[in-house]
Amino acid sequence: MSSYQRREAQNWLDSMRGVDPDSAGGPGKPQWLPKSRAGATAAIAALLVMAGFWIWAFSPLAPSGHPDELDNVVFTLDAEDICASKAEAAGLLPGASEATGPEDRAGQIRTSTVLFEEMVAELRAEAEDVVGSDAELVAAWLADWETYLADRLAYAEILAGGSDPPFTVTARDGDAVTSYIDIFAEVNAMPSCATPGDV
Repeated sequence: MSSYQRREAQNWLDSMRGVDPDSAGGPGKPQWLPKSRAGATAAIAALLVMAGFWIWAFSPLAPSGHPDELDNVVFTLDAEDICASKAEAAGLLPGASEATGPEDRAGQIRTSTVLFEEMVAELRAEAEDVVGSDAELVAAWLADWETYLADRLAYAEILAGGSDPPFTVTARDGDAVTSYIDIFAEVNAMPSCATPGDV
């Protein structure tokens, strides 16, 4: 094998190993290595920053939990009991399959909505003992509930007029208020406090 062929073979092997031949034709440094001391220092600093971040992320110092999670467990337990009672009562009412038409369905929705209005009122009374950031979260959640209940009543009015369009709910920050209600209920282990599926 000639020197030219050996050099070509070496270059091919170097390229397979990720090594870039230097300008003189000999084997050089791997391509990922910095070519200067400043570059090496920057690369090491970046690696240390990344390592430090992950150490912090898995340490007790890093924040944990969902931003909607309440510290007041007493409220969440009592709220689940309140919601479960009203959801059970609503489940005993006639459903959409039993309605004779849009007007009849409007009456069904109004009746069940009264139960959920009572539920929200009881939750608001229970929330009087909630303080700090928990109080702000609960207030926002109950406000979303009230918006949702208003949407139900508005839909009942449309049905009472003889029309039967799909039920839609108000959006907040680009998402339906029902999404915020349901996420809050899920995060705080209050499954019965999620929006009902009766409409």
